Amino acid sequence: MLRRGETKVEQKPRAVEELADSESDNDEPELKLRRPLANGTGSAVQGAHEYRAGAIMHISLTNFITYDRIDVRPGPHMNMIIGPNGTGKSSIVCAIALGLGENTSVMKRAKDISEFVKHGHENGAIEITLATGGSGSVRIRREMARQGNKSSWKIDGRASTFAEVQRRTRELRIQVNNLCQFLPQDRVVEFSKMSAQGLLKQTQAAVGREDLQQLQEELVKRRAQERQAMGEAQRLRGDTETLRKQNALLERDVQRWQERQTAESQLRVLTALVPLARYAEIKATHDDAKRAKNVAQAAYLHTRDSAEATELEQKMDELEARAADHERARRAAGDDRLGAEKAVRQQVTKLERLEAEQGELRDELRSAHTQAQRRREQIAALRAEVARLDAAVAQDEPAAAEEEEEDAGARRAAQGLRERQLLLTNELVAIGDEKRALSSSGRQIGGDIERRMAQLRGLDDEAQRRREALRRVHDDSVRALEWLESNRKLFAQHVFAPICLEASVRDARYAAAVEAVVGVGTLRTFVAQCDADYHVFTREVNDRLGLRVSVVSAAELKAPGALQPAHSRDTLAGLGFGGYAVDFVEAPRAVLAVLCSREKIHEIPLALGAVDHVACERLRLREYIADATRYTLTRGRYGSHASTVTTARIHAQSRLLGGGGESDEVRATRERLGSEIDKLRDTESSNEAQMKRLTTREGKIRDAHRQIEAQEAELREKRRARADALEAWERQRVHATTKRAQLQSLTADSRRGSADEIAEIKRRVEKGLCENARDRAKCLAAAAKHAATAVSALHSLARGGLAGFRDTRALAEHRAAMLRLREAVAEAQAELERATDAFNVAKSAARSALESTRAATSELTEEEREAVRAEQERRAAAHATSDELETELATCRQRLSMAAASGVSSAVIA
Repeated sequence: MLRRGETKVEQKPRAVEELADSESDNDEPELKLRRPLANGTGSAVQGAHEYRAGAIMHISLTNFITYDRIDVRPGPHMNMIIGPNGTGKSSIVCAIALGLGENTSVMKRAKDISEFVKHGHENGAIEITLATGGSGSVRIRREMARQGNKSSWKIDGRASTFAEVQRRTRELRIQVNNLCQFLPQDRVVEFSKMSAQGLLKQTQAAVGREDLQQLQEELVKRRAQERQAMGEAQRLRGDTETLRKQNALLERDVQRWQERQTAESQLRVLTALVPLARYAEIKATHDDAKRAKNVAQAAYLHTRDSAEATELEQKMDELEARAADHERARRAAGDDRLGAEKAVRQQVTKLERLEAEQGELRDELRSAHTQAQRRREQIAALRAEVARLDAAVAQDEPAAAEEEEEDAGARRAAQGLRERQLLLTNELVAIGDEKRALSSSGRQIGGDIERRMAQLRGLDDEAQRRREALRRVHDDSVRALEWLESNRKLFAQHVFAPICLEASVRDARYAAAVEAVVGVGTLRTFVAQCDADYHVFTREVNDRLGLRVSVVSAAELKAPGALQPAHSRDTLAGLGFGGYAVDFVEAPRAVLAVLCSREKIHEIPLALGAVDHVACERLRLREYIADATRYTLTRGRYGSHASTVTTARIHAQSRLLGGGGESDEVRATRERLGSEIDKLRDTESSNEAQMKRLTTREGKIRDAHRQIEAQEAELREKRRARADALEAWERQRVHATTKRAQLQSLTADSRRGSADEIAEIKRRVEKGLCENARDRAKCLAAAAKHAATAVSALHSLARGGLAGFRDTRALAEHRAAMLRLREAVAEAQAELERATDAFNVAKSAARSALESTRAATSELTEEEREAVRAEQERRAAAHATSDELETELATCRQRLSMAAASGVSSAVIA
């Protein structure tokens, strides 16, 4: 038995002819046509006379589905085409059907004939040579064109018609549409569902005797007539027995019917009594609601039309008028008070200004006396300061010869220090250049080390390991992936890399099992998300680059969530399974859709250990993996439906999903990178030692440099001290000159000043003070007058406010009384509305009850009306309620229903 991923090869020399498809779109194991030898001996090449009429001698396909060119030469006896899934076996069967004149729908693969032309080509052809008996043959050729979806026919090289082809195949008794003669795999399910009669008819047609089917139809017709006659006799016997039993039951049925009539009459009487009783109760409720409405209406009118409301409104109008008068008087008094207060504030402001002017005049007089006193004090102080400065200048005057000798010595010492500092600076520059060169070299070495470390990390990366594993298995897939990564702009949507690079296994323990389920061929398949991208990929990669890779389109595949397995995961857990294969796979939705569609990973359960195989067979699990073994259950379609279990051990390690081991090339690369990194690090260490030596020397030079700078600073400090001393002496001399000039100026000003100037200032100040006093008196008199006016207005405002307060309080009390009266009216009105609503509801209910009563009694007979009146009087005397009547009515209906359930013949009731 063949399993996915395996190829069965039988060692029979000269019995095999290869079907070569060197430019096929897939790279699965090659297809083999097996042709057993006649009687186990002889040559595989037979003469035309050995073929029976209608046998296929030769098949030639050009640009058909996945084939560019193929020639098949079957033998005169049994022929077998053997190969894994996807290698083109079904395509040859499809070519036989289409080449012998059948419609495209017979294979259920495509609707149009143009879809069978290989992608990238405009025309294709199917040519079949048939034996006609003896040594004759006929060659039928069907040419297909993608443009216009057309096909043409030729027989033995001459143009022909479809009707002629069908006639020739009928003459050779070829029946492609007969499943007993031609059974493609796409119609096996249809064949299994055929009835025994259908199989017999198809078999007779396939044998070829024309009278077999006619005789069979006659036999079936006679058998049907026999069954019809026997059924009629059986029916007549049953009718006779039925009539005999019905006759015996007539008397009992008549009695039941009479009892039913009595019960139905009682039911109608009770049905009429219930609405009558309900109407009487509702009528009483209606009368009570009417009386309540009248009482509420009278109370509302009495409250609304009372004299108290009119009296309150009159008093409120009077109080509101008085309050308005008080408010006007209060506002007038307030305006007077505000005017007086404003005038007082103006006089106070003028008074404050006059007081300020008086202070300024007095300050002016005091300032004149103070200024004269200060001038005298300044003259005395300047005389003392000038004497002190003259003494200091005479004492601190420097010697010129000593200054020049010290300056020459300092200049010579500074020149020597500068020369030594220049030598040290040059040495520092040389050390800096050497350190920068070492730093640049160190950065370059660090970059080289980092790049080689990155390469090592790349060798350790899981994705890289998977890509290397894929390269070892199928180099074309990696080359196609590299092309895809550089040309993604050609595609409308994202095209996924080979499934082994896009998918991962959640639990590494299941990686080998998942790979066994999916298969290496599917794991290296690319996935496009739309048909347009699929066609672009096949054109560019398969056709132009010539790479033998597989690609599928997930455009019309169902989402993984829409595919439900036959058994729940809890059921599988009870058998020892960890879950379905899809539960352990992480991948994009499109990739999962392809895996579910092609490999059924949502239907194949996985287990690490042993499981209950008997239960698995009982659940009809067609395929599962347990304890590193793959189990396949096959059931026969006919007969006893016996089952066969095929087992196969799976690889212990995953090649693609697990990453695989390292190749010799990878190990050599790893060792080379390690050796280069060690050499670079040795060079880096040497550079670091040299850098330390240079840094130490640089430190010593900088220390010497700092010592020279300290000596220069000391010389500069001495020179600065001498300069500061000379500058201080010069400043004292200039300061003494300045102070002497100030003393002369103040002395001259003091001589020019006289007592007449101070007397003039005093007379002017006294005159201003007198005028200021008169103005202040006038302001005080005006302010007192306006204050008296403000006090009078304030008294009037207080009296008017008190009277207004009394009127306002009385008005508030009257408004509260009016509010209470209005609330009483509103409450009476609400009570009236509630009573009116209740009355209207009761009135409506009474009308509805009256209509129900009329409807219930309208169809009663006169006798039933009399019975209703009598029963109503009796129950009224007993004070029976409508609820009691409804209970009795329900009981009566139940009895009537039970009587009906006992069964009375419809013939008797009629």
